[in-house]
Amino acid sequence: MLFFGHAHRSLDDKGRLILPPEFRDVIRENVPEGYVVLTIYGNQVIGITPSQWDHAVKEFMSVKAPDNDLEEEMLLFFSCYTKAPVSKQGRIAIPADLRKSGGLEGNVTVLGAGRKFVIRPEDGFDNLLNRKRDISRQLAENNLDLKI
Repeated sequence: MLFFGHAHRSLDDKGRLILPPEFRDVIRENVPEGYVVLTIYGNQVIGITPSQWDHAVKEFMSVKAPDNDLEEEMLLFFSCYTKAPVSKQGRIAIPADLRKSGGLEGNVTVLGAGRKFVIRPEDGFDNLLNRKRDISRQLAENNLDLKI
C-alpha cells in the first residue's frame, strides 16, 4: 500500500480534511479498520495505517537506550496519536491539538510519501519545492540507480 501524488486542500471550520480520492481509495482497499493513525513524526503531521503504527511502536520499543533526540521523537510520536476514521467521502478530522502542533490551519497540502502521507501547511510545501538539496552521496552509499 503506497501513497503517491499531492493535493492542495482547505481544512473546514471543524478541522476536517478531505483526502485526495486516490488516498481514500488506497485506504478503503487496504485498511479494513476504516481509519488511519495521525501523529507527529519528523516535525510534521503524518497519516499511517494501524498496522504501520503497530510496527513502528514495536520498533521504537526495541531500542534499548535511546538518545535524547530519539527519546523526544518517540515522545511526539506516541503523545500525538490520533485515530482518524475515514468517511465515505474521504474526510478525516484532525484534532485541534494536532493541528496546532503541525501548524495546520486554512490551506494545507496532502503529500503522498510512499508508505505514509504527510499533511503540511501550504507554505511548507512551497518551501519544500524551493529548497536546494544534493542527494548524490546518499544514492551512491545505498547503491541506487533510479534510471531517471
